[in-house]
Amino acid sequence: MQQTPPREDQVRAVALRLFNEKGYHATSMRDIAAEVGINKGSLYSYIRSKEDLLIPVFERAMGVLLAQIEEITADRTLTPTARLRHAIRAHVSAVADNLDVLTVYLSEWRQLAAESLSKERAQRERYGALFIGILQDGVAAGEFRAMDTRIVMLGMIGMCNYLFRWYRPDGRLAPHQIADELTEMVMHGVRA
Repeated sequence: MQQTPPREDQVRAVALRLFNEKGYHATSMRDIAAEVGINKGSLYSYIRSKEDLLIPVFERAMGVLLAQIEEITADRTLTPTARLRHAIRAHVSAVADNLDVLTVYLSEWRQLAAESLSKERAQRERYGALFIGILQDGVAAGEFRAMDTRIVMLGMIGMCNYLFRWYRPDGRLAPHQIADELTEMVMHGVRA
């Protein structure tokens, strides 16, 4: 017999689905309560506010990406070129594998109050810094051309993030094939 998830997990899952379908602002607490099958007032037994439903989504989304890039950048047996390839592939895979979470994250992260974003902002900055480190290592090793590593990092991450707008699991290419195409495009732009 399949066990029903705890009510708080149901609330969070429903909220994520509705935020993904309708957007954060268009989803009301009443919508969430109705989908879960409880009164709106009962939601506050599980959460303090609608924003409390969005923060864990962001932390989960960034946590997945950050853990992968930390592992890749720590592997000094890989050349900067190999680390960059692995990092792009990991990012594309994370978007494809966590499409619902990352769609909400990438669409709605600016909707939170500044103080709510402090942990998420620190994670994003750490993630970007690790990408910059790969690029700087590649320049220093002579594998990559001289470049503004911050601008290149922002472009690469933006390119990978934008998959949430057009990627479909039943589409023509699998995530690894998309990653290979994007990686080749980036590599042609950064090679020495």
